[in-house]
Amino acid sequence: MRRKREESGAALVEFALLLPVFMALILGMFSGGIAYNQKLDLTHATREGARYGATVAVTNQFANGQNWASNVRDLIIDRASGDLSGTGTGVCVALVSGTAASTAAIDSNHTTAGGTSPCYTDNSADAGRRVQVSASKPSKIEALFFSWGITLNAKAVSRYECQASTCQ
Repeated sequence: MRRKREESGAALVEFALLLPVFMALILGMFSGGIAYNQKLDLTHATREGARYGATVAVTNQFANGQNWASNVRDLIIDRASGDLSGTGTGVCVALVSGTAASTAAIDSNHTTAGGTSPCYTDNSADAGRRVQVSASKPSKIEALFFSWGITLNAKAVSRYECQASTCQ
């Protein structure tokens, strides 16, 4: 009987020691899942924006008065489910031509929205015109005692397919 009384609080002490570690693990998995979901939203938005930009003529007169690149950028921001709002976010849209080896040049028919052109080096061997889109967003993974700041990046490239007869 005496031994049982001496060990009666052992489980409570063990639980108190393991609870912070367990909670840090759970919170880290939860915030990591949120960051991964934001990354998927960014990837989806950049792919959709590159595809949209590849099918719309750069000479279109848009109802909102914006140019081609600004319209594509706004579509990407809209499709990112609010993940590209706030400070520190960036979206770059460019229509480039030439291979990466020849230093892809900006197409002279439009202006780039949200960054420099080209947005990044896509290492394409295609000398034709293509739409480059990149997006970035700061995020954070928290695990009770620790916090890691990360930057989520997404890039997409799509061959510019718009011909005068096939454009929207």
